Amino acid sequence: MVRACQDRRLADQAGHLQTRLAQAPVLGETVVTVRARGGQAARQAVVTWRSLRVDLDGPWRPGGWQAPLRDMGVVEASEIQVPAGVKAPLHWILLTSLPCATGSEAQPVVGCYPARWWIEEYHQALKSGTGVEQSQLAQADRLEPLIAVLAVVAVRLLSTKRLARRRPESFEAAASFGAERLALLAQKQGPPKEGWTHRNLVRAVAHWGGFIGRKQEGEPGWQTIWRGWQRLMGRCEGANRIKGEI
Repeated sequence: MVRACQDRRLADQAGHLQTRLAQAPVLGETVVTVRARGGQAARQAVVTWRSLRVDLDGPWRPGGWQAPLRDMGVVEASEIQVPAGVKAPLHWILLTSLPCATGSEAQPVVGCYPARWWIEEYHQALKSGTGVEQSQLAQADRLEPLIAVLAVVAVRLLSTKRLARRRPESFEAAASFGAERLALLAQKQGPPKEGWTHRNLVRAVAHWGGFIGRKQEGEPGWQTIWRGWQRLMGRCEGANRIKGEI
């Protein structure tokens, strides 16, 4: 699935994609969560969608025009009932290989596209956070086990960071950390007055990675979170060795 930024030409016939889409019937209506950006607050956007399958002219590449893109699925999502003050209503034209002929098939395409931000955030957690690209392993059969382990850690840290952003004053993530790790965090900088909320938990881990927490710094990034996580895990391992558990 990719988003079309240009009004692509149709293959083997006159006309462009947006003209054909305007002639397609509306298949349904749904609500999409739009993140805050560009001075606009986050909102719940009501969108309608329509879809069709077309043949598109191939893109130009060095060396000439490429072959047409045959039987391409296209889904258009357009925001309706736009709130006052919204300068850029939501409008997506999505090219996809997924089935999208009916309303029930096209709706998951519209629902999946907003998840791209979390996919990018996961890749940042895996690459900038865990530093998987810095490994000196060069063979696929050795890289795969490393990526498998680090992917689990990246998902866990991403989940904690996401909870800190969406529900900063809640406490669910603390239970998964366990009493031992929370005790080590408290030993390092003292227990927080509000308890181990999601926000306090992420900031405490990042503090071990060098995050200072000044107002102008905002929330911690992946590198400080990962460094703090590594040091916390090292401290846990040391504590277990002292107790003779490993």
